[in-house]
Amino acid sequence: MPSSLVALMAITYGLIFALWGYPIFRVMLPIYGGILGYALGVALVVPDYPLGAFLLALALAILFASVAYFYWSFMIGLAGALLGYGLVAGLAYFVSPKAPAFAWLIGLAGALIGFLIFLAAKDLMVMVASALNGAMIVGGATHSWLYPVSTIRDYITLVIFSAVAVIGVVVQVRLFGKERKYSTGTSRKISVK
Repeated sequence: MPSSLVALMAITYGLIFALWGYPIFRVMLPIYGGILGYALGVALVVPDYPLGAFLLALALAILFASVAYFYWSFMIGLAGALLGYGLVAGLAYFVSPKAPAFAWLIGLAGALIGFLIFLAAKDLMVMVASALNGAMIVGGATHSWLYPVSTIRDYITLVIFSAVAVIGVVVQVRLFGKERKYSTGTSRKISVK
């Protein structure tokens, strides 16, 4: 497949997830869990045993997909931990690149804070996380699509990522802000009197 077609497909998927990630979150979570489990299974077995790698990958894909589906509340917290770690450790490493151990320790604190925040406000955090995830996909696809030696490629990618993230959060909050799908476990609208 040509790289421009792959980039266009990734941008389309990223936009869908950024704008409508809240209602499709429970569907996507086991899919992501399965992909993660499969990737882990393939990485754990040496390449000399392709059948063993495939069987372990398949078993881990089923396990991770099941865990992601049945323990989705914990997975929301885990998403917050990953996001918190990535943001805080990335910022700490940006400020002090010669101290990666410092970035790692500060990142762990960010992971704990992200975990607790995401568990406390599940519905809003699903909207934020899906908007950021979609924006990362769109930004990454745009970055790979642009001419490699372009001097403004990084700036364009940052602007596109920021715009898609902000628009995604705003659209999801406006469309789904009154729904409480993940806080209560049921899909119902809250009426404010």
